[in-house]
Amino acid sequence: MNNEKDLKREETVTTEENTSEAQVVKKEKKDYKKIIQGLEKQLSDCEKEIEFQKGLRNADIANLTKKRNEQEALVKKYGASNLAEDLIKPIDLLKKVVSTPTESPEVQNYLMGFKMIMSQIENAFETNGIKAMCVKVGDEFDSNFHEANESLEDSGMESNKIVSVISDGYMIHDRVLIHAIVKVAK
Repeated sequence: MNNEKDLKREETVTTEENTSEAQVVKKEKKDYKKIIQGLEKQLSDCEKEIEFQKGLRNADIANLTKKRNEQEALVKKYGASNLAEDLIKPIDLLKKVVSTPTESPEVQNYLMGFKMIMSQIENAFETNGIKAMCVKVGDEFDSNFHEANESLEDSGMESNKIVSVISDGYMIHDRVLIHAIVKVAK
């Protein structure tokens, strides 16, 4: 009988140990599930952050591309500005020489050739968006387009009107390349 009691006692102890071990395992299982859920949430947050960063990078690339395209368009549109500025002064001087009256037929032949060359240069300028302003006496003075060289009081014209054009101005597309130099009525 003692053996039976001992067996029952051992069974009870074993059952209690198994029950307590089962409870520990259940608790550890719950703890691991919480840890796994936390890690899954962190992973999800990291994936969202990566997607957000990719979106920012794509937006940055798009903005840089747009800016480069705009700058490239400006260079194409206004790139000839420096060359044109350097050429306009000698061309204006040549215009004045060509418009000088002469009686000599030989000089007139040369002047006719120079006028043809001037015409070709003006066509090349216009092809590249460079045009003379064609300022005239009597036009309203505008400091955006004109540079006043002198202000005349007794000119017989209304105030702020152009009395004389010293040199014509030039535009490149929608920008002033060289201001027209004029005399203005005071």
